[in-house]
Amino acid sequence: MFQALRNRNIALLFAGHTISVAGDMVLYIALPFWVYQLTGSAMATGFMFAALTLPQLFFSPLAGVFTDRVDRKRLMVFSDLLRAALMLGYFTVNTADQVWIIYLLAFAESTVSQFFRPAVMAVVPMLTDGEEELKRANALLGASWALGQLAGPALGGILVTTAGPHGAALFDAITYLVSAALLVFMRVPARAHVAAKFEALNQALYQIGSELREGIRVVLARPALRVVFAALGILMLSQGIINVLLIVLVQEIWHVGATEFGWFVAAEGFGGLIGTALVGALATRLSAKRMIVGGGVISGLILLIIVNQPSIYVAMVLMILAMIAIVAFDIGLTTLIQLGSDDSNRGRVSGLMQTMMAASQLVAIAATSLLADQVGAVLLLNLSAILFSVGGLVALLAPNIEKGSHATPAAAKPEHFIEDVTTAATQPAE
Repeated sequence: MFQALRNRNIALLFAGHTISVAGDMVLYIALPFWVYQLTGSAMATGFMFAALTLPQLFFSPLAGVFTDRVDRKRLMVFSDLLRAALMLGYFTVNTADQVWIIYLLAFAESTVSQFFRPAVMAVVPMLTDGEEELKRANALLGASWALGQLAGPALGGILVTTAGPHGAALFDAITYLVSAALLVFMRVPARAHVAAKFEALNQALYQIGSELREGIRVVLARPALRVVFAALGILMLSQGIINVLLIVLVQEIWHVGATEFGWFVAAEGFGGLIGTALVGALATRLSAKRMIVGGGVISGLILLIIVNQPSIYVAMVLMILAMIAIVAFDIGLTTLIQLGSDDSNRGRVSGLMQTMMAASQLVAIAATSLLADQVGAVLLLNLSAILFSVGGLVALLAPNIEKGSHATPAAAKPEHFIEDVTTAATQPAE
């Protein structure tokens, strides 16, 4: 994996990506605390997560088309600079009646990020030579996410405590500027006919609707994909509840602040790293169905304990264990997606799945925001844990699919849809 650092362009992308992810995680710690402290309302916190999720629902398909029709390096640099400028807008927020500015800035930053992510995915093959180097580069970028998630939350908790939300926003702006500066020095091969492709954008946008309809037909026709969609839909309902109420849990039940919250999120990243190594070693011995059922049920039961005990320090240890189970759930779902689809429709299925995940989270965020202040956070958090286990049990309905039936080519890289039990709706920009 680290051999990829010998490639100057990949090394620059890795450095910028790691720094920027860490900055995004700092802001992730700051925003929910800030909104909750300004308003004291779970509903207001839910609105913030909705603002972060809506762009994924509306702009992801458009962003993929746009990325294929412009200069990708320029798109990434411009995205970083624009997001750095947006961070400065947070300095105008000081009172509860200005919280709408936070929503607007969160929506804008998330919208720009929808265009940055596919640009990164698309540019990496242009920077590598051959399949093996491409695999190493992709693995390295995955490691940069893990490193950013480990360092960012802990630093974010300290920054929020010592410098306040404005300090966290300034730090995130600096990381975007550093990322942009590193990207400027990348040497990306020129692409032919970019202008002509851009002129065909309207036609391509029309094609998006047709391809999404085709994706729906594929999902409805294949039992394995129907099960995956059902499991993910239920899981995202659970995720939406957790996103809204996690800050309530941290402040009102565990009675700690931003520093401890940062440690908690960092513990998730640590558990994810352990889970990747452990589950990866055992994956060949387990079927995809067993990984989904076992991972979903076990993680749901652990989450049930986490939300009903009074110590965030106990919760950190339990979350490491939960993340190991969540990684198993993730790998099982990824495998089922690969075996249940084929190369000709996998992109459409993935795009449709991202849209469904965002829609499901938004439903849960809206319902939780409306009900939390009336029925209480603990009841809804218990419901979210139960839903997580139910999402795993749905996989019992999956058919037994052998490799070779709509199987993924050996060279394909798995695409993971669940990365973090509490941050899926607010994935860092890269």
